[in-house]
Amino acid sequence: MKHLFTLILCSAVTLVFSQCADTNNICKFSYLGKNYEIVKERKSWVDASACAVERGGYLVSIEDSSEQLKVYDEISNGAQISSTYTRVIDGGGIAYVWIGATDKTTEGDWVWDNNNSGTGQKFWTGDNSGSASAGSYNNWGGTSKSDQKEPDNFGIGQDMAAIGLNGWPATTTRNGIAGEWNDIQGSNTLYYVIEYDSVKAPIDTTTKDTTTSINETGRNEFSPYPNPATERIFIDSDKPLNAYIMNLEGKIVGRFENNELDVSELKTGTYWVRIEENFSSFKYPIVIQ
Repeated sequence: MKHLFTLILCSAVTLVFSQCADTNNICKFSYLGKNYEIVKERKSWVDASACAVERGGYLVSIEDSSEQLKVYDEISNGAQISSTYTRVIDGGGIAYVWIGATDKTTEGDWVWDNNNSGTGQKFWTGDNSGSASAGSYNNWGGTSKSDQKEPDNFGIGQDMAAIGLNGWPATTTRNGIAGEWNDIQGSNTLYYVIEYDSVKAPIDTTTKDTTTSINETGRNEFSPYPNPATERIFIDSDKPLNAYIMNLEGKIVGRFENNELDVSELKTGTYWVRIEENFSSFKYPIVIQ
């Protein structure tokens, strides 16, 4: 399993070369060698993409379940975005955050066109009965129930994808749960996630760094196994550890006993295993099949 190194930085510095977003509204984190920013300002998909490019990045591509879990965790717990900060009518009446997926160029051809160039890596073809391209990762609404409902191109112009912050339609999970993706109209104004190729995201070199950080990282010797898991999860330690497993919504759904946990009754999907030792905590993404 790859090492998981996390650094969460809620920035209060000023970027003199990028005026499209107020840095007081930006939360930063890093994951597996890349930097990300969650921008808590509402923009259309096109404007969010333009701001991402202006800042030297692009709207996020989510390429596997671990990255999906990490991004959603930072949206909910790092940036602490309220699940009711807005309401998207054509998205079942819940709140969303933009990602870089779109089929605006060719209906049904979903690509990671993160910089709004009209091209990108295709990952899905068709509607909710379609298929992944070359086994590409996707997390459309209903995936967790093996009853995929999205993308459905409901209404007119549902050509951009976003991460749902609640089940939808509102107060239900009929079409999707928190963390899954939905296709909605690009004119909706939402918060968004920027991804950077370099480990050095934009910083201000003229002022002192007044950011704060949370020291919560993955540590290899504690890595839960197997991953993916089907029946049980184990932690390799010579002493019992305080550990538990959480779902995408941050709810604890199981606790380890003697470094072992039965997960056979949990739904398939992605989860966090959190381990606490002394005054430190460590989190690991894990997939249950």
